[in-house]
Amino acid sequence: MSTQMTDPHAGMESFQQCLLDGILDVAVVKPHKDLYSHFDVPAPGVGRLTYVRLSKDLKSVTAFLSCVMNGQIEGVPCISFGYAVPEKMRNQGLAKQIFRDVIQDQVDKAGKAGHSAVYIEAVIDVTNTASQRVSESVMAVQKEEIVDKVSKRPAYRYTKRFEIA
Repeated sequence: MSTQMTDPHAGMESFQQCLLDGILDVAVVKPHKDLYSHFDVPAPGVGRLTYVRLSKDLKSVTAFLSCVMNGQIEGVPCISFGYAVPEKMRNQGLAKQIFRDVIQDQVDKAGKAGHSAVYIEAVIDVTNTASQRVSESVMAVQKEEIVDKVSKRPAYRYTKRFEIA
């Protein structure tokens, strides 16, 4: 049993290395000229869509957000977000901006798939106050105290329903 929660920072570092190794295909996410995505299947039956902002030379990740489907709430799809920013790039609003832009993209995708709403969630370790501030700012919802299913650690869950116009 793991005693640590899944850390998006580790995922970002792995993505960065794969990007440098040239083994990832990324595509521009319209209408954002500077937002890129990559889809993969990290485990059987688990699709993951990763979004990144990259440096001007397209070689360095400046913001990272990974999405996976996490079932449904009241019959509405729920997408779980995990995000990270390199230490040297923190405190510039990059996490909040990628979070907002990916919410917009996921709401658009859900609408095109015929859904009338989608839930977005972020589950954050109780000790990660920086990520808590990002979710509180972007989602503007009350946090729910939970125990993370994998690590069994105390965590906060931020969940918000987005209606599709």
